[in-house]
Amino acid sequence: MSGTQTNMIANLLGFFVGTIPLQYLGCPIFQGKPKVIHFRMITDRIKNKLATWKGRILSIMGRVQLVKSIIHGMLVYSFYVYLWPRRLLRLLDSWIKKNYLEW
Repeated sequence: MSGTQTNMIANLLGFFVGTIPLQYLGCPIFQGKPKVIHFRMITDRIKNKLATWKGRILSIMGRVQLVKSIIHGMLVYSFYVYLWPRRLLRLLDSWIKKNYLEW
């Protein structure tokens, strides 16, 4: 399809023409095998949330519940779509454990 046809259809339907990789519903859309770089935005958001929760005045059980509900909720959708690299899963697990121990 030519570029003008693509732009005409996109304008008609109210979409924009993007390039891969992109984010859709918080999940990365890319071509090829999943790599750490594709999931960097999600892991950075998780790390930032863990860092901000550390300073909150919550009981240990409140913090555990935050991690279980929010962090796991952020990951579930992308786990259904992609097989994450093990190295990245180990890194996330270490961040969560580290934050549990520091609380």
